[in-house]
Amino acid sequence: MIDLNTTIIGNFGAMIPLYEGKVISRHVYDRGPTTAEIVVEWKNGATTTMLETEINTAPTPVTEITEIGYHTEDAYYG
Repeated sequence: MIDLNTTIIGNFGAMIPLYEGKVISRHVYDRGPTTAEIVVEWKNGATTTMLETEINTAPTPVTEITEIGYHTEDAYYG
């Protein structure tokens, strides 16, 4: 489970700087998918809405290249 104020890192590939933001909202709807909807506010003030399952929370070994996508800070630098 990803809590409010969790730091999220956005890795979009080579030559694109990493995005860093904080979770500002977490909501699970009464009907439909039971996966939480997460809203991340980036340092530049923009927001992105995504499902909790789109965020990697498992630490990546240092010897492996971190995948493109969204990661918690602990998983990205883990």
